[in-house]
Order: sequence, then C-alpha cells, then structure tokens
Amino acid sequence: MKNSEERCKNCGQHLILQQNFCHECGQKTDTHRINFHYFVHEVPHSIFHIDGGIIFTLKELFTRPGHSIREYLEGKRKPHFRPVMLVLVLGSVCALIQYFLHKKSPEDNDKLIQTNLAKTEVARYVDLEGLVSFFKEIVHWLSSHLAFTILLMLPITALGFYLGFRKYKINYPEWVVIFLFLSGQSLAVYIFFIFLNHFVGHYSGIFLLLVWGLITFSLLQFFQGHNKKHIILRTLWSAFLSYLLTFVYFVFVCIILGVAGILLYGYDNIIPVFFH
Repeated sequence: MKNSEERCKNCGQHLILQQNFCHECGQKTDTHRINFHYFVHEVPHSIFHIDGGIIFTLKELFTRPGHSIREYLEGKRKPHFRPVMLVLVLGSVCALIQYFLHKKSPEDNDKLIQTNLAKTEVARYVDLEGLVSFFKEIVHWLSSHLAFTILLMLPITALGFYLGFRKYKINYPEWVVIFLFLSGQSLAVYIFFIFLNHFVGHYSGIFLLLVWGLITFSLLQFFQGHNKKHIILRTLWSAFLSYLLTFVYFVFVCIILGVAGILLYGYDNIIPVFFH
C-alpha cells in the first residue's frame, strides 16, 4: 500500500492506494529519475504513441523553458508532449516546408566538377562520379530528414554539456532529454527562418545567435539559484566541448563513409594499391 503521505509528482494529489496511476491527473505514480532504463522503455512509446500536449509544451519552452524542463526531469511529465516525438514532428514539418520551397540548383557546376575529377590520377582507380553521387545522396538524405539528423547529432551535444556541467549532478540521459526539448525549441524557431531565408534573404547567422541565446536563457532558468556568471561560462565551455566532439565524430563518420564509398566505387586495380 502506498504511504498516505506520498503525493503525485505532477499534481500533488495524495496517493493512498496501490495504484499505478494518479486518480486525479492520470500520471504514472512510479516516475523515477531519468536513466538508461527510461530510454529503453519510454523512447519506443514516444515514437509510436502521441499523448497530446504539443501546444502546451511549445508554450512552456518559450515562456519558462528551464523551469518546465526541470519539472519534467523531477517527474511532472503528464502535460508534456514526449521529447523524442516533439523533435520528430517539428523536424518533419521543417523538412516538408523545405521540400515545397526547394528550388533546383543548376547542374552546370556539378558537370564541371565531374569533368575535372575525371582528369585526375585517382580516376584510374575509383569511379569518382559515382563516389561524388554517393556522398551527395547522403547529404541530401540528411538534409531531407532533419529530425533524424538532429537525433544523430544530439547525443554528442548532450555529452559535451554533461562533461561541462558534470559537477551539477545531472546525468547523461537527463542531458539528452534536456537537449531534446531545446532542439524542439530551436526547430520551432527554424520554421520561421525557413520562410525568412526563402523569401527575404539568408539569416542563418541570426538564427544561430538566437538559438544559443535561447539555450543560455533556458539553462539559466534550469539552474536557478546558481551563480549566473558560472552558468554562462559553463554553457560556453560546454558548447566548445560539443563542437570539439562533433568534429571528432564527423571525421570518424567521414572516414567510415569514405572507405565504404571506395569499396563500392573502386575499380579492381585499386586493391593492389591498398596492399602495396
């Protein structure tokens, strides 16, 4: 039997029975600290079930982002749209808008590049035209599936902030959740900039400054009560660590894709070159 003094972490209602859900608001009564167990069970549910609350979540992310994220980590999760689904939905909206606004670029530059590549010594061993098309397809897929690209990069960003804020006792899975919400926040802003960039001009620099401003503001709220100067400095340090880790990650992925591309588009005579 539940302790008579135990309360629901979402609405504060007394839990006096052996109940799996709060009889007042319906949230699960066994909310625990976010960890790897949370991801194993909650991420599949986030992808295949939509519980509602996306408008509420977006409103919170632009009015009291740090407070709402902290409350989510502490157990107040019922009103919120699940963070993985938030990124998938907003990322899909961005990709759909970009698809309809996309203008086909002229192919003259591509033909010029392919002509120049065909004249190089490497062209004796590798189908450079096919290799370039291979990388172009990867870049095109990533740009067309913005949500999945963010989900691929987000663990690296979260790792940088976990290392930068390690003394604040926020574990790595919790940082992943924090940046899922902050990514949703950024994607909502990006929807506006897609139209702005298409119809007015290129404002990508302003977008990046705005995003980092929102992240800093959110973290200042999240760590309310701590020295603001320290939080800002740690945010900058964590951003540097994230960019450094992203660079290493990017180089590693490029090496893997480069080897895969050479194996796919290399001629038979490239094998002796590798073992020479």
